[in-house]
Amino acid sequence: MDNITDYVRWYGAIGFEGRPFTRVDNIVLSQLSYLDLKDIPELYTGGGSMMLKDAVNYLTGEGISIRKMAPDDSIRFTNLVKAAAASKRFGTLYISSFVDVFDEGDSIQFAAMTFSPDPKGGWAFIGFRGTDSTIAGWKEDFMMSFMLTSSQKMAADYVRKSLNIFDTVMTGGHSKGGNLAIYSAAVLPDELFDRVEHIYTNDGPGFCPEVLKEDLIKRANPKTTRIIPQFSVVGNVFAPKVDDSYVIRSDKQGGDQHELCSWLIDHGDLMLAPDGMDPLAIKINSGFDKWIYSVDIEERKRFINALFDAMSEDNTLTVEQFSAQGTKAWERVLGVVMGDDEGFRIAAASLPDNLLLDGAGKKVAKSGIVRQFRRSDLAKGLAMILGGLVIFLIPESFLFLFVSILLFAATVISIVLCIKKMKKDNWNFQLHLVDATVASALLATTVITFVKEGALFVMASGIFAALLFACAYNCFARAKKTHNRPFVVTLIIMSAVWAVSGIYILFAPENTLSVYMIIVGILAIIDGLIRVLKAYRIRHRWYVK
Repeated sequence: MDNITDYVRWYGAIGFEGRPFTRVDNIVLSQLSYLDLKDIPELYTGGGSMMLKDAVNYLTGEGISIRKMAPDDSIRFTNLVKAAAASKRFGTLYISSFVDVFDEGDSIQFAAMTFSPDPKGGWAFIGFRGTDSTIAGWKEDFMMSFMLTSSQKMAADYVRKSLNIFDTVMTGGHSKGGNLAIYSAAVLPDELFDRVEHIYTNDGPGFCPEVLKEDLIKRANPKTTRIIPQFSVVGNVFAPKVDDSYVIRSDKQGGDQHELCSWLIDHGDLMLAPDGMDPLAIKINSGFDKWIYSVDIEERKRFINALFDAMSEDNTLTVEQFSAQGTKAWERVLGVVMGDDEGFRIAAASLPDNLLLDGAGKKVAKSGIVRQFRRSDLAKGLAMILGGLVIFLIPESFLFLFVSILLFAATVISIVLCIKKMKKDNWNFQLHLVDATVASALLATTVITFVKEGALFVMASGIFAALLFACAYNCFARAKKTHNRPFVVTLIIMSAVWAVSGIYILFAPENTLSVYMIIVGILAIIDGLIRVLKAYRIRHRWYVK
């Protein structure tokens, strides 16, 4: 199967006068926009122009590697650049107006370059680079969900200046670059917009309706082509409504399909995917959209700023640097997601809720009884004491019964919901492939758990350990909020004991389970008594006043 590099090799000998500009040419140039040209003074600081083949020759002659400013397949990118530079079709195109701006403080990552047969006039393709590997660049992507970004404003200014030089322009880009391609053209005044020949967005996100008027994007629709792979997630955030849209095949799986070099070409044109988008991608997009709209715009702003500020601590500039820090980096992120700010915890929790449960968890959390329970230390304390007594007094077989009921209920609910959804959509199995897969996996797990010897104990141990780890975290979080020193010390000790108990159950032999449950029951009763005592102290303080 051919990709865009094969396309360049097949059609590279034909100039644009012999084969007019195509949708695949747009993909090629959008990918070439990721080329790092900062080491070429004539382009970066001199503001000049240079043929692509000469720019590549300059880099290789100076011993500078051909770098892609994005965290994905650099080998494929290098092969594409070399093939394009060696071809007549792309190698003789001039690169001009190269701009590469990075400002960590203001979260700006913007890069663009212009490709044209003549740098002084005629037609040109303006390629906007997508997100690179910098944390500031990723943060700016998320900022599009609550504000007009600096990159969008810079892109609009870039196109206006380009139309002072060229008769007509096409705009295009990949990922964030696709968003910039649409925005930069859509906001032009009428006399300049008429000179925009076409707009291409390649798996690029759309626009937050709370930030940008939809009428403005509708204006660009007749001139816009949208191309996405089957597993498109980035390109379906605020999915832009474009009539001329295509879903194409990729030779990669999952999120890796976002990479342009993986997109497949058939006889010089897009290789369309007859089945459309991947059901899992549809599920993820639906959940992400629900999450975005479940969090108000100010809360989005606070959450995203706090999240990326945590990621960029300790002079962390790139995603690679963040990953290299290991658990230390993720602890900073968890500190935001699961910290003291209730708004952040709600925003973080609502994402998996919308992805996995279609927002059902939020509906339960909003119910009056649940809200009253969450606010009452007395109610939670009494519930812990009751739970401890149950664990302490009943035989260990209850643990197996509890897990069996839980697993069986989850399986039945999953199957019923899947059938209801398929029935609603006229039994279209393809639309609910993800739900059917989850239901099938639960059914298989349930059968294995009940049939295979020892499987129920392993399953019960895993679930029980997860609950104990949750108790450990809860105690630690309460300790951070408590100002009474004896309470703080007690909660920290309780947190450690809960965590050790959780680790032990993962490896404990079955014959020690009865003793283990007695210990856990006592822990739960103590935890409950601490909550009740705290509730009493608060109530007593209020009563005395």
